[in-house]
Amino acid sequence: MELFVRQYGLEEGLSRIRVFVAWDETLGTRYSKLTSGKFFKGGILYCTITSSVARNHLFMKKNKIIAEINQKLGSEIVKDIVLK
Repeated sequence: MELFVRQYGLEEGLSRIRVFVAWDETLGTRYSKLTSGKFFKGGILYCTITSSVARNHLFMKKNKIIAEINQKLGSEIVKDIVLK
């Protein structure tokens, strides 16, 4: 399976999906529902949050969230999070 993924260049897409799933698992249902858009490129996770209060709360916990996501992924994939 790993060879198939590499052969067809699917690593980036699978990494992106794993990051999105880890984001949802880390934040739980409450904040996942407030996330209207996600984009991951170059180690940076861009998230659009529909509530300014939630966005501020998440911004203050950003480093902890990054650490938890990377722990779930088993490597340092996410280097930063940009909250919009």
